[in-house]
Amino acid sequence: MTRNVKRFLAGSLLSLTPAIAFAAPITEADFPNRLSERADYVSLRAAPVDVPVLKDAPTASIAPALQDHLVINQTGVTTYLGIQFLTGSLVGVYNPYPLPTANVGGFRVSAPAPTASAPVIQQYYWTVDQANPGTTKTCLYEVHVTDVGGSCGAQVYFAPLNGATCGLDTVNSFINPTTCATQIVFGIQ
Repeated sequence: MTRNVKRFLAGSLLSLTPAIAFAAPITEADFPNRLSERADYVSLRAAPVDVPVLKDAPTASIAPALQDHLVINQTGVTTYLGIQFLTGSLVGVYNPYPLPTANVGGFRVSAPAPTASAPVIQQYYWTVDQANPGTTKTCLYEVHVTDVGGSCGAQVYFAPLNGATCGLDTVNSFINPTTCATQIVFGIQ
């Protein structure tokens, strides 16, 4: 990721964060599952990608945590969020939404603490056509936050649909191993 994009991402996140508090309440029902309309089988990336662990994390115990799920839109057109499955509750969607090209946006989830037997899973997609995500450029993402021996870890899976390019920004993504607070930054192109 270039230095300019990092600076843009940092500035965008700082300016977007307060917007959650003033936004109208948005629920999971506001984002219908339109991917189920697909006729063919779609599998997520077979091998998970590990999310980098935050270095020098403050000491605390595993607890419910906020998760920021962000995307960098490089499609050349506006993209839309679709939520498939959330563990926890949707806190809000960052502005601007829908997400114009060359912008960073996303949403925040208040997630419960994971346990050894019950990971926290979020599954969602970003698409260029909210009415027909199964037939247009779409990236399907899945994030698993787990508790392994008292330490939080996160793995991500993603699948490109209809010519999309999807990826994880490992420079700006992290998980706090003690609190499970997470920031995941994906890209769609």
